[in-house]
Amino acid sequence: MSAFTGTVLLTGANGFVASHILRGLVERNYHIVATVRSPAKAEELIKLHPTWKSNITFSYVTNITAPGAYDPVFENHAFDYIINNASPLNFSATEIEKEVIDPAVQGTKGLIASAHKGGGPSLKRFVQLGSSVAIQDEFEDTSKPGKPYTEADWNPVTAEYAIENKNAVAGYNVSKKLSERAVWNFMEENKPAFDLVVINPDIIIGPMLQHVPGPRNVNETNTFAVYNFLNGTYTDIDKVKFPFYHFVDVRDVALAHILAMTTPDAGGKRVILVSGSISPQLVVNAIRKNFPELRDRIVEGHPEQEQPPGLNPTGWDTRRSLELFGSQGFGYKALEDSVVDTVRSLLELEKGWK
Repeated sequence: MSAFTGTVLLTGANGFVASHILRGLVERNYHIVATVRSPAKAEELIKLHPTWKSNITFSYVTNITAPGAYDPVFENHAFDYIINNASPLNFSATEIEKEVIDPAVQGTKGLIASAHKGGGPSLKRFVQLGSSVAIQDEFEDTSKPGKPYTEADWNPVTAEYAIENKNAVAGYNVSKKLSERAVWNFMEENKPAFDLVVINPDIIIGPMLQHVPGPRNVNETNTFAVYNFLNGTYTDIDKVKFPFYHFVDVRDVALAHILAMTTPDAGGKRVILVSGSISPQLVVNAIRKNFPELRDRIVEGHPEQEQPPGLNPTGWDTRRSLELFGSQGFGYKALEDSVVDTVRSLLELEKGWK
């Protein structure tokens, strides 16, 4: 094999989004130092994707919140780029600060500090997986659309609000906001040699490349947005509520991360990723249209009523993503295509669970 294109540190490499990033990096012949929590996690990934092995070196970070957790990674490797994907997503958390906010914020702060201390002159860019929830107003009036969100907006939600209300979704939103604020503040205060790009996607759905040993291991967003229609959780569409009503396909998110590493004009920017609207009825319509054999498993709902009554959420200005990456093969997959590929992935996985 020819010399590697470059060396990338990818954290949380066995996750839903990261596994797609990993595939894209392998296809582009990067050497990837992939952090996972244990050798067992590494073995699971390589067993699923044996052709990736020659491009990957695994590094084990058991606790991303521990002081200096990433220091050994930088002592043993020199990097051109970092993609940080290690962050918890748990909408059922009960100890919001301990389970959601602290791991996201401390893990991100620890990584960028280690990068500054040990990254050396080769390190050009730090790409952070953020979220649209760091932008979207927690207290938005969803009955009428406001001015479309842009990268200049920040969610006003606070940790105190999430904790006092025992609101796990708000806790996740706070974790993404505060972890993103932390990296921008670090850049401003420390002026490292590398620059920063933050990718801010909305609900991410799509086919799965990560290890999914059983139905409870389907990633959170695919579960609430798609799989719960297949597994019998949702039986009355009028009672189904999504935490957010816009989406993006995981493959588009992965490509944006990869392009963000090397697109000069992306440096120092946030980048919103939103394909379009998603709702319980839109998902149901796509499944029932494309999988007639599943109709007995899927509630029909109200096919002509694409959005829940009274819902009219504010939209998103996605021009920056297309301006930065559009000339490099980036575009947005339609909801129907994304749902169909997600369902196909789930049905294939179900064969192994039975």
